[in-house]
Amino acid sequence: MKRTILLPLTSAFLAIGLVTLLVVSNIYTFYRLSDEAPIAELTFVATGPEQYQATISYGDFCAAEQYILYGNQWRLDARFLKWQSWANLFGLDAMYRIERLGGRYREVGDENSGQQHAYKLYTEPRIDLAAILQDYDGFFSPVDTLYGSSVYEDMDVDFRYRVYRSQSGLLVRKERRSAGNIITIEINSDCVPRSGLFSRLASIL
Repeated sequence: MKRTILLPLTSAFLAIGLVTLLVVSNIYTFYRLSDEAPIAELTFVATGPEQYQATISYGDFCAAEQYILYGNQWRLDARFLKWQSWANLFGLDAMYRIERLGGRYREVGDENSGQQHAYKLYTEPRIDLAAILQDYDGFFSPVDTLYGSSVYEDMDVDFRYRVYRSQSGLLVRKERRSAGNIITIEINSDCVPRSGLFSRLASIL
């Protein structure tokens, strides 16, 4: 009799645990959003006609990545996840995820005929629960909206570009580079890979 009762209970707990794990692994790819703060910094070096090497630091700003962009402007895309007001009561603040970096052209004609290339800047989860929740429009859906935001600027080698996230989306500010200028963004992490339980489980999924 006890075994008959325990088996369904064990299966239910396992199912709940699996769903919780999937939710955590998906939300882990987003960063919490509360107020305006820098999320990326870019500099450029010309490598040819309408071709630049972009150096971008983002996330924890512990390491810079380099990409070749084509055109005369750059564009950074991010996705924002906004929860319902009742979900905020459970600590679910609005969140964002940097998704793509690419080049663009000022003129539409050049955009249609010029060389283009874009780069994905995040690891896509096997199951995108955020998108699934967005498609569910039932009364109990915790997602208010899931939307994209982009920002673009000229690829000027004389400037350093800093991208900020805000409650309304992305914005960019630039400052002139000087000899020996270094990245000055505050780093709030110790740049050591996170080894917590959720991090390990998220890397498995």
